[in-house]
Amino acid sequence: MLTLPRVISRLALALTDWTERWVPDAFIFALLGTLIVVIAGVTATPSSLLQVIDAWGRGFWDLIPFTLQMALIIITGHVLATSPPMGRAIRAIAGWPTTPRGAVALVAFFAMASSWFNWGFSLIFSAVLAREVARRVEGVDYRALAAASLLGIGSVWAQGLSGSAALQMATAGALPPQTREIVANNGLIPGGSSRSATRFFSGRVSCRSSSRSPS
Repeated sequence: MLTLPRVISRLALALTDWTERWVPDAFIFALLGTLIVVIAGVTATPSSLLQVIDAWGRGFWDLIPFTLQMALIIITGHVLATSPPMGRAIRAIAGWPTTPRGAVALVAFFAMASSWFNWGFSLIFSAVLAREVARRVEGVDYRALAAASLLGIGSVWAQGLSGSAALQMATAGALPPQTREIVANNGLIPGGSSRSATRFFSGRVSCRSSSRSPS
């Protein structure tokens, strides 16, 4: 008789096999999205095909400052996470848990905590930590450790100090006029609330403003 964990495990493996076989690479979706935007730009606007292609090309290079910010986050995070002092810290932390559940919880906690500070650092740090924990804790499920090491990227990183919204707001000229007025008005929004009242306000304003502003 199959138990519930075995049923879930078999279902997960079946879904994984189906996804690997039928779901295209992310780059395919990027190409399809580009094609849809080009067709919409030609058919729904007065612009010609050459004008749409020119606008796409010019807009691509506008992303260079933000792209360099992301690249520096990953590079510096990797250098820090693989440094000898951090390696000693990882080995010390990996010796804390004594049970498989405690090991998974430990990796999940440090993945989310480190991701709030720097998601590029967390990406490497959490993976190395999961590997060290797997070597030390007998019976731990490596798949659970791998999933736990990605919780930071999958949950809190966007609201962290290296989140895209915060970096976008820190980039000169990136804010739309409505948001710049709020910042210039001593951080006050309609109703008299201060944007310094919460760390997460900047992310919400940036996300909302980005969704309203043209790409």
